[in-house]
Amino acid sequence: MSIVIPCAESLTVEFKSDRNGYPDRELIEALTCLANTSGGELWLGVEDDATPSGLHLKHQNTIHLQGLIAEQTMPPLVVSIDLHCINQVLVAQIHVPRAPTLVATYEGVYLKRRLKQDGTPECIRITPEGDNLDRLSGVS
Repeated sequence: MSIVIPCAESLTVEFKSDRNGYPDRELIEALTCLANTSGGELWLGVEDDATPSGLHLKHQNTIHLQGLIAEQTMPPLVVSIDLHCINQVLVAQIHVPRAPTLVATYEGVYLKRRLKQDGTPECIRITPEGDNLDRLSGVS
């Protein structure tokens, strides 16, 4: 089965270049951002234009990467990771479930994903109190 990288970022798809070793702190923020919205997938080792550029050596051990993600989030975020070789380049597809309760980074930062007016996604800081009210009222 051939894996196809989505053609663009969206509310549920994020690309992160990993050629120079994407910083763990920023990776955790991007993953909590997805989890606190609709869930989705983060493609590590993929450029913003959807071109696979490769997975840094420090992120190639998926068991270690899953442990890092769980350890750096509160409550622990459990993700699944698939490695794919696309055009002879290794990339990671990190599947992020929608969190049943808000997930924070280990630094206590809460983030949520939204679409800007031009349709591109961004992560914004939220307060747990405000977003829990939105969840209870059905607003997203």
